[in-house]
Amino acid sequence: MKPTLSLLLMALLPTLALAQVPTADPTATRSATTVAPPPVMPPPQAARPQPQVLPSPQPAQPIKSTGPAQVAPAPVPKPADKVYDRNGRIVPGVRPAGPNRVFDSRTGRYYDSVPAGDGQQIKR
Repeated sequence: MKPTLSLLLMALLPTLALAQVPTADPTATRSATTVAPPPVMPPPQAARPQPQVLPSPQPAQPIKSTGPAQVAPAPVPKPADKVYDRNGRIVPGVRPAGPNRVFDSRTGRYYDSVPAGDGQQIKR
């Protein structure tokens, strides 16, 4: 079996050697062409058609005025969310400070919280 393998390798050796030889530059056979200049466009005024006025689907009606603009009332501030302790009692002086965070104004500390009912519940 050894002579068959060596004969096969000797037969494939020239093919492998030719695969390593660089071929001619691919751009050497390409024909040189020049790009044609773009066609000359007519002046913009001559190319634009005049706009057409289309008939309105509804007859024109005057806009009715009710006077000067009315001032909208200021929005009513939303009552602060309630903050509960672990036992479900409202904690005075604690206000929501962000998503899942509350601020205790008595101690000046921030605590993690979870949504609970209509407010937040402190996780301790």
